[in-house]
Amino acid sequence: MPIYLDHNAGAPLRTEAVAAISRLLADGPGNPSSVHRAGQRSRRMLEAARAQIAAIVSGEPRQIVLTSGGTESNNLAIFGAITAASRRRKIVSSEIEHSSILAPLAELERRGFDVVRIAPDSDGRIDPSRVLHPLDNETALVTLGLANSEVGTIQDLAPLASACKEFGALFHIDAAQAIGRIPVDVNALGCDLMTLSGHKLGAPSGIGALYIRDYAKFAPVIFGGPHENGMRAGTPNLLGAVAFGAAAEAAMNAREAESERIGSLTSTLLMRLREAIPGLHLNGPLIGRLPNTLNLTFPGVLGESMLIALDLEGVEVSMGSACAAGAVEPSHVLRAMQRSVADARSSLRISLGWNNTAAEIDAVATIIPAVWRRVADAEPLSEAAAR
Repeated sequence: MPIYLDHNAGAPLRTEAVAAISRLLADGPGNPSSVHRAGQRSRRMLEAARAQIAAIVSGEPRQIVLTSGGTESNNLAIFGAITAASRRRKIVSSEIEHSSILAPLAELERRGFDVVRIAPDSDGRIDPSRVLHPLDNETALVTLGLANSEVGTIQDLAPLASACKEFGALFHIDAAQAIGRIPVDVNALGCDLMTLSGHKLGAPSGIGALYIRDYAKFAPVIFGGPHENGMRAGTPNLLGAVAFGAAAEAAMNAREAESERIGSLTSTLLMRLREAIPGLHLNGPLIGRLPNTLNLTFPGVLGESMLIALDLEGVEVSMGSACAAGAVEPSHVLRAMQRSVADARSSLRISLGWNNTAAEIDAVATIIPAVWRRVADAEPLSEAAAR
């Protein structure tokens, strides 16, 4: 049985989500927009799920717009904000965001928008004062991730809310990696928009949500019906929504104990790997990181070779990097953190989740060093090869 350690890419379905899907399938079909009995039953299930999703970020159900996932939510947040602020042409973000933020910003830059990208420090932290500096009356949006998907660094974003409000800019937080792992409260953070993703929590892929504080300051980008308070046309994914709601409630109820347990497993794994692999380097801070995430540079090997060798041993991890034209590219996050190309290409992301056990981590702590030694002996990595 493979040991799955890639929860930041997507978590296995929680038992609560599976049960919610089974109940829905047993109840039969129904469009939540229909007025007949089946439609109204579906509507009640949809709204119950919306309330469960809202609760995990301390929002109100009416503020939750269901989407197809985190990528759509980020695109909706960005394009909805700049459409509403039609005369403003500046956006502030960072160099280490998810591609579903970076790509829309690159497109807007191509259209003539002024995009300011803040560089992180060597641990992947974004200094709030550097975000505040470029804000002015031309700023339409500030968009930042609460926790980085590759290295797990948790950002201090609450200080930004009042300044965004002062300048009339909308404040968007991508919390796809954070919900269910650390406390997330839209009121404490003061954000106008927040991205949520179902499959990071243990729901199926293909379902997400965007929290919108005030619809009057936002504009839809998909048209064709009055669904989701007019913010996102199209028949909602009822099956995905009820599974997302069940997974969100389960994650919220278990978060404190689960984070403590997973954090302990992660710390044990890091300690044992450091003892067994001389020169192993943790990317990101030791404190102020998601409790489930380790991004590690393995000396003298290519991360891609390690990934393949580990997969053959039944250990599933990630490089946390983009693929282009069939070639694995160095992580843009690690490069922004001033890691060399060689180190970036020698790094792997290990991300634990709700179903990982102490026995699995004990096994992995033995397998990874053995694989590293084998790969290093078979394929010694020179600095020139790393480039």
